[in-house]
Amino acid sequence: MAQLPPAPDDLAFASVVLRCDRIVMALADPSYVPYYHFHIHNTQGAELGHINFRVGDTEHIRKVAGHIGYAIHSEQRGNGYAAQACEAIRPWVRHFYDEVWITCDPQNIASRRTIEKLDTRYVDTIDIPEHEKQYQLGTRQKCRYRWRV
Repeated sequence: MAQLPPAPDDLAFASVVLRCDRIVMALADPSYVPYYHFHIHNTQGAELGHINFRVGDTEHIRKVAGHIGYAIHSEQRGNGYAAQACEAIRPWVRHFYDEVWITCDPQNIASRRTIEKLDTRYVDTIDIPEHEKQYQLGTRQKCRYRWRV
């Protein structure tokens, strides 16, 4: 895959600001794709977590990782920051796709609520293929959503 363009430095929504920390190129495994890694900050500059935007279309993206992945520090959860970060990254994602996959573990109710706040479309809950690393680590299913950006 060709080199990814630099990420913009003005991605923000409501009370969050995204700062691109790095662009990670694809690993040797062909199912993995390059991605942008952003730190999520509040408007005062405190770090709240991170969000990744994966650029590529593989079985791994469609069934396990999704195009968008996020994590909020435990002490910052419950404030809607993950959904705000997704809205902040949305204009950048639009440069690449009209729709993206977002996945989560079925038992992760907070992540499911975040995804549903984005006005996504639930597609299904699937069994993770046995060859996937997450399967080896104990994850057996993923809920899959399509997000029209």
